[in-house]
Amino acid sequence: MTQCCFLRVHPLFFWFWSFHRRMALALCLQALCSLGGWLSLYISFCRLNNHRSYEWSCRLVTFTHGVLSIGLSAYIGFIDGPWPFTHPGSPNTPLQVHVLCFTLGYFIFDLGCIWRFAWRKSSKKYHTWRSRRSEERQVKHNGHLKTH
Repeated sequence: MTQCCFLRVHPLFFWFWSFHRRMALALCLQALCSLGGWLSLYISFCRLNNHRSYEWSCRLVTFTHGVLSIGLSAYIGFIDGPWPFTHPGSPNTPLQVHVLCFTLGYFIFDLGCIWRFAWRKSSKKYHTWRSRRSEERQVKHNGHLKTH
C-alpha cells in the first residue's frame, strides 16, 4: 500500500489510472486522425470542384459521412453483432469503438463548418430577433401602448 495525498491507495489503482489515461489518449488520437481524414476529403472536394463554393464541398463531405455511417452501422448491427435487441448494454466491440471515433472526428469537422459557414447567418438571425423582441417590449404592455 502506498500513501498519496493523505489517503491509502492500492498500487492497482495507479495501474488502472494509467491504463485509462493510455486508452483515452488512444481514442483521442483516433478521433484526431479521423478529423484529419475528413479535412483531407474536404480539401480534395474543394480542389476537384473548384467551380463550386466551399460550402458545397462541406455538404459533399456531410453526404459522404451519412452514407458511410449508415453502411457501417448496418454492418455492425446486422452482420458483425452483437444484436442490440438481444444483447443491450453489452461491451463495445473494437469495430464499434473505431466507428465512434470515426464519427467523433466528423462531428468536430462539422462544428468547424457550422462555425465557418453559418455563424454570420445565425448571428444576424439572433440580432434581428433581439431587436424585434426589444421593440415589442417597448410598444406593448398588456395589449396597450406604453406611455413612457
